[in-house]
Parts: sequence; C-alpha cells; structure tokens
Amino acid sequence: MPKIIMWDMVSVDGFFEAPGHDISWFVFEDELAAYIGETQRDAGTLLFGRVTYEMMAAYWPAAEGEIATFMYGIEKYVFSRTLATADWNNTTLVTGDPVAEVERLKRLEGGTIFVFGSADFAAALTARGLVDEYRLGINPVLLGKGTPLFQNIPERTKLELTHVRPLKSGVVILHYQPVAD
Repeated sequence: MPKIIMWDMVSVDGFFEAPGHDISWFVFEDELAAYIGETQRDAGTLLFGRVTYEMMAAYWPAAEGEIATFMYGIEKYVFSRTLATADWNNTTLVTGDPVAEVERLKRLEGGTIFVFGSADFAAALTARGLVDEYRLGINPVLLGKGTPLFQNIPERTKLELTHVRPLKSGVVILHYQPVAD
C-alpha cells in the first residue's frame, strides 16, 4: 500500500501562502532542489486541490530541469468541484468525493503519493487519518497573515518527529508521522 506524504513549505508562523496565493517568499535554492530530488524518487502520484493545481500547471510546463521533468511525467490528480478540465500532462480530474478517491488510490500498488499545498484538501485527508507523513520546509520568514497550512482539523493529532534537515538558506525541513493515541 502506498504511503501518503504531505509536503509543504511554510512560514515560521504557520502560513503556506501569503494573501492572494502569494508564494514568492519561499526560499528555493540548490540545496532544497537536491533534497526534493532525493526524497521524491519513489513518488508515483501527486495530488492537488484546484488552486495549487492551477499554480503548478501554470508554472511547471514552461520550466526546465530535473524537477520540471519529474513534474511533467508523474501521474497527477486534481480534486475540484469547479474545474471542467485538467489539461496538464498525466492529470486526472476528480470531481467526486476526494476522500473516497484517495482511499481507492491508497489501496493500489505504486509509489509514494505526495500532496502539495491544497490546505482544504489536505485537511480532509488529515481528518480521515489518510496522511502517513508530514514534511514541512519551515522558511525563515514571518508572514503575519495568509492561509494557514493546518486548518479545519477536527481533533488533535499527535506527531512524532522522525527527521530534521537544516539547510544553509535557513530553511529547516521536518518530517513527522502521526502517532496513534
């Protein structure tokens, strides 16, 4: 059964985007690119909510390099009640129950499933206990306002820290796994 990993860049004060879906504050440099290359080799599928999908689909098709090649080729699912089509290469649009579809995907053979961004979608997966690991890139910035990464979580979820990787840029990558009470 594939593992579901939620991977997000966040500010020290817990926001994954500034107002207006602004992510220009992310610290993205060679050391982070190397980490992404190392840790996503076993990825088989990417999952997005609509807003994150639209941002990714607008950026990655014109980009170049190892991550762009990865993003182009990997199987992707976008979960949306409003999109009519999803035209980015290897993308399936899911308009029905997102939790049921992710439960189905998790029963299939294949590589790790990654969730990027998509706060509402990720919260629904967290609420159903479907996320096996949280990977957070804590960026050295306070935004003051924006979209919190973890919102609408119905109950406390205890996490165990399994990995820490500080980068020269000041970003600290943390890996957490949910712990059963």
